[in-house]
Amino acid sequence: MPALAQSPAQLAGSLRPATDPAQELQTLLNVQDAEFRRAYFGNTPIAERLLLDYGGFFRYGFSAIDDSTSTAQYLNTYDARFYARAELDGFARFFGRLRIQYNDWNTIGDFAPSDEGWQVPIGELYWAELDFGNWMAAQDGLTRSWSAKVRAGRQFIFWANGLSLANYMYAATADATADIWGFSGMVGITAGHDTVDWDTSRPGYSTDTDRLYVGGKVDCRLGAHTPFLYALAQWDQNAGQTAQLPEGVPAAFQVNTEFNYESQYWGGGVNGTLGSDWVYRLEFAVETGTTLTDPIKHDSSLPPDQLGRKQFTTDILAAAGLAGASWLARDATDSRVDLQFLAGSGSTYRLDSGNTYGGIEPGHTDTAFNSLGYVNTGLVFAPDASNMLIPSVAYSLSPFRGNAYFGDTRFSVNAFLYVRQDSNAPISVPVNFGGSNLVGSEYDFNIDWRLMSDLNMSFRYGVFVPNTSIFADVESEPRQFFYVGVTYGF
Repeated sequence: MPALAQSPAQLAGSLRPATDPAQELQTLLNVQDAEFRRAYFGNTPIAERLLLDYGGFFRYGFSAIDDSTSTAQYLNTYDARFYARAELDGFARFFGRLRIQYNDWNTIGDFAPSDEGWQVPIGELYWAELDFGNWMAAQDGLTRSWSAKVRAGRQFIFWANGLSLANYMYAATADATADIWGFSGMVGITAGHDTVDWDTSRPGYSTDTDRLYVGGKVDCRLGAHTPFLYALAQWDQNAGQTAQLPEGVPAAFQVNTEFNYESQYWGGGVNGTLGSDWVYRLEFAVETGTTLTDPIKHDSSLPPDQLGRKQFTTDILAAAGLAGASWLARDATDSRVDLQFLAGSGSTYRLDSGNTYGGIEPGHTDTAFNSLGYVNTGLVFAPDASNMLIPSVAYSLSPFRGNAYFGDTRFSVNAFLYVRQDSNAPISVPVNFGGSNLVGSEYDFNIDWRLMSDLNMSFRYGVFVPNTSIFADVESEPRQFFYVGVTYGF
């Protein structure tokens, strides 16, 4: 039988699959839904598209804190926080929180706290955020395989796992995801009254610290593991500030000190899970940059007028690492075990780990790691990473789950071991040079008890047990910390 000729239309029909009526209907509904959304958001009053949330809490706290001589100092804290949150169409968000806090110290001896009285600023957090993915979804109803949002205002920046930066800042941030990739960027300046500088020899270190940060981070989600890399640069906005140090001594023994510490942090790590019971985090950072050298000759044989010396700019090359893992028992008491290890490099050419006065000697690279990061190193001793090795283990559980009165009570205990890497290099807490590398140990105990849905009590107790051989006699006794607080939320 001869082959039949096919027209172009017949040929096309034989190659194209039959139309799927369900798919056609879904496409039509998608178009109609997008048109409805545009009409809705264009005609609906803003009051009906706006989500509002507000509330706050009141907290009273009492603390008994041992100073370096193991003398107890007492603090009453009266704290009120009020917040408001607004969200428009799921893409424009606004948040603000006021802090009204009064610290009432009862001190003994010459202990002089810097945070007595009313705390400033009152505006603790306030920022605005735009979510572009949600904005486009609100227009056409379609979900995206990417997301992008920006935020600007006074916010708390926790960079990566906190090794290089964790601080209140006036900042603008941007975050985006595309498939398995994530991108983050940040530019900001530290919030002075909520920043304690690592250079405590600089006047205003706890109330007037201005450091400008610019950073970028990229991560890649590979199943249960997310490796990341980042670069973070810091410029000292207090650079050029000078002071006659040390304070409180005759002028003949003081030397003129200039301050300038500028640093960059090049980091990477990975966060993820191992099976269903383990969560882990790893971070490593290399610090580079420049700083000014120590302005004083530490030579007791010299007359006072010859103690000062010219300051020079020298390089920084330091490093720090953080490793942590948590085991989730997933039992009736919600038990968990948290393991952590923190390490940081130090310098034998310093008398203090972070200060300019007593800092790096001329002619040497500064290998002491300094940052505005935060890693939990205890309630009492709480040293920075510089020249330290700090392993810790914590165990927590809720043994009364299901009980009408104590069901939401959680107990935890945390143990820290403090070891300095080089006994001839300083750490962030004054100790004697030489001798044992063991600094001491600490044991922290915590109880959180939710009495009602809006009423909570907290108890904190910590004790630091020093290695007496490396501390001055007046600082060699155990130091304790006790806190009890009551919080009412509304």
